[in-house]
Amino acid sequence: MQDNVIPPSPLPEENSYSDWGIGTIRDGIDAVNGYFDFVSELLGGKNGVCQYRCRYGKAPLPRPNYKSPEPNGCSSYFLGLKVPESLDMGIPAMTKCCNQVDVCYDTCGSNKYRCDAKFRWCMQSICSDLKRSLGFVSKVEACESIADTIFQTVRTLGCRPFMNSQRSACICNEEERDEL
Repeated sequence: MQDNVIPPSPLPEENSYSDWGIGTIRDGIDAVNGYFDFVSELLGGKNGVCQYRCRYGKAPLPRPNYKSPEPNGCSSYFLGLKVPESLDMGIPAMTKCCNQVDVCYDTCGSNKYRCDAKFRWCMQSICSDLKRSLGFVSKVEACESIADTIFQTVRTLGCRPFMNSQRSACICNEEERDEL
C-alpha cells in the first residue's frame, strides 16, 4: 500500500533577497518619483513652482529641429475638451489668447507664470474692448466671468500641460532631467 503514496511536493521556493538588486531598487524609486511628479504637476508643481529645469538646476536648451504643434484654441487642458461655442460668445479674440498661451507653453525656457499673466491680460483686454464698443453691462459681465473661469482653469490645471510642452520643446545636455 505504501507504493501508492504520492510523495509531498516540494514547497515553492520563496523569493530570495538576491532578486532585490540595485537595479530593482532604483526602478522602484524611479516609479515612486514618477507618481510623485505626476501628482505634483496636477497640483501646480513642486512647492507651488511649475518650472522645467535640467539636472542640477541648469536651464534647458531648445530641442534641435523641434516643430511646435498647432495651437488648439481654448481647450480645457485637464479634460481635453473644447470650450463650448455658447461660452465663446462669438469672440474669436478669446481663441487668439488661448493660442498665444499654447505657443508660450511650447517655447523652450518659458516661464509658466509669465505665460499665464500674458494670457490673463489678453482675456481681460477683450472684455475691456467689448465694454468700450458695446457698452452692454450684461455682455461685459458675462465676458469677464468666462475670461476669469478660463484663466483660473489654465492657471490651476496648466502645470502638467506646461511641463509636457517643455519636455517636448527642450533638451538637457545630460540625459536625465530634474523637474522643479
